[in-house]
Amino acid sequence: MFHRIATAAFLWAIAASCSAQDYPTRTITIVAPSAPGALSDVLARLIGKKVADTLSGTVIVEDKPGASGAIGSTYVMRAQPDGYTILLANGASHGALTALSKTPAYDPIKDFVPIARVGETQLALVVSDKLPVKNAQDFLTYARAHPGKLSYGSFGHGSAGHLFGEIMKKRNGIDMVHVPFKSEADAVQAILAGQIELAMLVSAKPYVDQGQVKLIGTTSPGANEAYPGWPTLTSQGVEGFSQARGFQAFLAPAGTPQIVVNKLADAISGAVADPEIRRQLLNLGVTPANETPKDFPALYRALVEQWRSIVRESGISTD
Repeated sequence: MFHRIATAAFLWAIAASCSAQDYPTRTITIVAPSAPGALSDVLARLIGKKVADTLSGTVIVEDKPGASGAIGSTYVMRAQPDGYTILLANGASHGALTALSKTPAYDPIKDFVPIARVGETQLALVVSDKLPVKNAQDFLTYARAHPGKLSYGSFGHGSAGHLFGEIMKKRNGIDMVHVPFKSEADAVQAILAGQIELAMLVSAKPYVDQGQVKLIGTTSPGANEAYPGWPTLTSQGVEGFSQARGFQAFLAPAGTPQIVVNKLADAISGAVADPEIRRQLLNLGVTPANETPKDFPALYRALVEQWRSIVRESGISTD
């Protein structure tokens, strides 16, 4: 009996190895844990097309929004670890969210294998044109003179915008009311309608470029290639943003064969390095990744820990 089980396991291992060698032989699904048209969806389609060309295969994108990325992430965690279902994760889904709860649905380190990073994202503090401020110090002065009178929007409770808004309040002696929205577009519409005065946004660039909102500064710790000429909040004396690094990165379910991970990593890194894709990433407000695939796992662990630290400082919990 034991001999038959051992033989079956051995044959299965050989079959799995051969299958991994031939990867891909069928459609690869990229799960974007966001709504259609959101940044994760756009990035998944942009990178997915190039990956399909590189691997001579077919790549589709499936949007699974909800619960700040938990729905899509849980779906991928439970998928077969064969490389045919992968996730485009971000700082919210695999940094903040799992640190906000004492009983998270998944572990960002144990339940996933890092493949490659697309790039770094930052938030921007934007305000209504009607707010009589021109820069961060003007804003802090106004906020301190009107405690509890300003409302700031974000794309959900426990989102990066919510976390940084609460940290900004704590570290700079201001009091604002948080108003969560289902999307950043909804938050911008609320600013235009006069329902809130400001928001913390990841996809701020188009709204600023179109003049719909007024830029105060980005959460980037330093100058950022994706936001040339945009001032940082840190450079304007706002406390709390020395370690603010968002990310968009591809992950696979734990147990995915390393040969498959390597093939995907090379294809994704090659896509990110493509000059035209790089240009599009910068236009979207994403600073393209420049590390090699072999260096990404250590960076991923560091980014997850960074977000855990940010959550602890914010004092926010979903429990």
